[in-house]
Amino acid sequence: MNKVLHTLPLLLLPLTLLAHDTWLIPSTFAPKPGDAMQLRLATSMAFPTSDGAAAPDRIARFTLRTASGSQVVAGYRVEGKFLVADVTPTQPGHAIVVLETKPRVLVMKPAEFAEYLKEEGAKEVLAARAAGGNSDAPGRERYRKITKTILCVGDAKDRAFAQPDNLWLEIIPERSTCGLKTGDSIAVRVLFGGRPFAGAHLAAGYEGPTGHNYPVNLLTDAQGRATVKLDRAGAWYVRTHRIVPAQNDPEADWQSAFSSLTFEVHK
Repeated sequence: MNKVLHTLPLLLLPLTLLAHDTWLIPSTFAPKPGDAMQLRLATSMAFPTSDGAAAPDRIARFTLRTASGSQVVAGYRVEGKFLVADVTPTQPGHAIVVLETKPRVLVMKPAEFAEYLKEEGAKEVLAARAAGGNSDAPGRERYRKITKTILCVGDAKDRAFAQPDNLWLEIIPERSTCGLKTGDSIAVRVLFGGRPFAGAHLAAGYEGPTGHNYPVNLLTDAQGRATVKLDRAGAWYVRTHRIVPAQNDPEADWQSAFSSLTFEVHK
């Protein structure tokens, strides 16, 4: 499976580039219809901060979906360490914002790749590399970042939040995120390629914990479901990861995605 490129020394990059989580952070989770607001794309190891802005040309998809349809979010730009966009939801209901980056190849040193796979619980990849005699080979991976947030625009009574967005890897809440309070629980489904992802490592957190020290760590059941107990107010996220063998890709042996969902919990 491993194909060593002649330019390999130039492609070896640090694990920290891949370890960062990515989130969509709205200026408010509950805008009124017609209110202008801002969305910020953050990437770091400390929610909801950002260590650096994604370049606009890395964005493959940026959309806002409501019960009446979907529209492209345009005019996004870099401001400081964030990629930002202005939106104005016009109708009451759930507004689901989706951002996806273009796939990008990252090559890691063998030890760093093994560390990353262990952190993500990708035991099957570690086993496959060992079985193929590739444990000491660099890890060549084509990855993408996928993130969603749910806005509660006015009185949100529709079920747009429960509709999949046709993403390679996505997290879908099974109840509205509007009106969530401390002490509530929220069940989510993880879909991979449109199908339930059983055994997915799902993590959840909030501002404070850093790195991969997630306050909540769960595995999804056979239907791709897991339930998160919400024990404090504020902005929350859930995140997951999937890595599989790459198909007919001369630059990468593996393809992966990191997916997150952000929402708000009230006191």
